[in-house]
Amino acid sequence: MKKKIILLIIAVLTLTGCNNLTNMSIDEVVDVMLESNTNLSNNVFEGYEYYIPKGLKLLEKDEYNASLKDEYNNTYYFYIDVVSYYNKEEADYKVNKKAYFSKELNYNKKKGYLEITKIEDTDRYFIEYMYNYGKIEAFVKENEIKSAIINMSSILKSLEFNRTVLESLIGNNVLNYKEDTYDVMKPKGSTATKDTYLEYEEKYGIYEGYGDKNTSEDRIEIEEN
Repeated sequence: MKKKIILLIIAVLTLTGCNNLTNMSIDEVVDVMLESNTNLSNNVFEGYEYYIPKGLKLLEKDEYNASLKDEYNNTYYFYIDVVSYYNKEEADYKVNKKAYFSKELNYNKKKGYLEITKIEDTDRYFIEYMYNYGKIEAFVKENEIKSAIINMSSILKSLEFNRTVLESLIGNNVLNYKEDTYDVMKPKGSTATKDTYLEYEEKYGIYEGYGDKNTSEDRIEIEEN
């Protein structure tokens, strides 16, 4: 009961404060969201857990990959880098001065990056948000960027791992996982094009990352009501 009350209070504060956040700059939104340290979780899986804020819907989960949908009907592609967590590797990122927005992240002893790229010949911006051994990607319109960042920040900062469980799951297969995760987690906005956007839409959240070789029994599909 106590946990439900806490979640309700935070949900109310998030809703009432959302307008204030969206009036801030992207840099300020990131600071506000990541400087706060909350321990929330409403999705628990083998070896890890995280919090999905109200307004987002989990569409599909495939081992360490997932896709979600927001209120603007944008799909978020969520990848969890259990290998880097397992090996205690930190993100290495150089600010991209050609990007619409680029920032190296370091909050609460957790690192990552946020890079946003304008997709030519479209009204879309490609967000790559990597933090706390997780990465979320999405194509959104300019007026949806801050809302997306708020949602992504809530998920990524809540990501918690159970090292004991992960060791039993991937301990003997680290090299196999590592080869698949490398390209997923590094920034690729400079190569993103209109065709890339169309490919993402066509795949509907199925990214050719380290979860695409999983068996069907590892996959969770959630149908819309």
